[in-house]
Amino acid sequence: MRIYLTGADGMLGTALRAELAADPLTEGWGVRGVSVADFDIGDPGAVRASVEDFAPDVVIHTAAHAIVDECEADPQLALRVNVAGVRNVADACRRTGSRLVYVSSDYVFDGADTPDGGYRETDTPGPLSVYGLSKLAGERIAATVDDHLVIRTSWLFGGSDERTDNVLAMIRQTERGERVRLIHDQFSCPTYTVDLARAMVLLLKRGTAGTLHVANTGSASWFDVARVALGREGRAAEPVALDDCGFLGRRPRNSTLSTGRLKHLGITMPDWSDAVSRYRTHLSAGNGRT
Repeated sequence: MRIYLTGADGMLGTALRAELAADPLTEGWGVRGVSVADFDIGDPGAVRASVEDFAPDVVIHTAAHAIVDECEADPQLALRVNVAGVRNVADACRRTGSRLVYVSSDYVFDGADTPDGGYRETDTPGPLSVYGLSKLAGERIAATVDDHLVIRTSWLFGGSDERTDNVLAMIRQTERGERVRLIHDQFSCPTYTVDLARAMVLLLKRGTAGTLHVANTGSASWFDVARVALGREGRAAEPVALDDCGFLGRRPRNSTLSTGRLKHLGITMPDWSDAVSRYRTHLSAGNGRT
């Protein structure tokens, strides 16, 4: 199998490259990873040429502008990356006959009347922000490719950038002796990129199609996460209300995702607290995969 991976240097892309390299059942698979340094995802000609040159069986599209307030401040950039970029990738997939795997977000939901057990794949989206709107638009474009899989996930951690990884940020802030203030009344499923990547590779092998929620199980606020990620130091974290944060882009109050369909397919994700503990161990060790 030949896999073309966008966002290869990002948090999820890095985890996917590691998982594909480590899984003995993917030995011999060809993987081409591309990042923002390789070309402009908003340039249809550049995207088409790069995808056609590799002629992949599967395109995994993880590249996105995912900083919510930056998307709110610059909607045109958000639309260029998160909407036009998906359209360009989808068009290239149709030309090459490739399967498209598109990674979306819990922020396609409004979080106002969250069903018991979390949002299901069939629940109606209602994004509150430019970011959420752009990801929902991307889903709809991805679904125009005959062979597609839309994966919704949430609150990713496991990277190296404090701007996009809240767990890393709270750990590093504590190490630097900085004040740690975390939202206590917004909830979703904190998801470790290592666990998400493993599940995605399993889904690739099975050829799963449609829309699927893939996230660590359970629901938590970032303040809840701190109690696991920071250990004793977590007691010094200060709770803050979502409404007091002054964000440009509105956040869903509770965007917890139900992973019932994923479990029905035989894939059970670890609980978020177990995932955070493993990530903390990984950071302490300074190397290795967990």
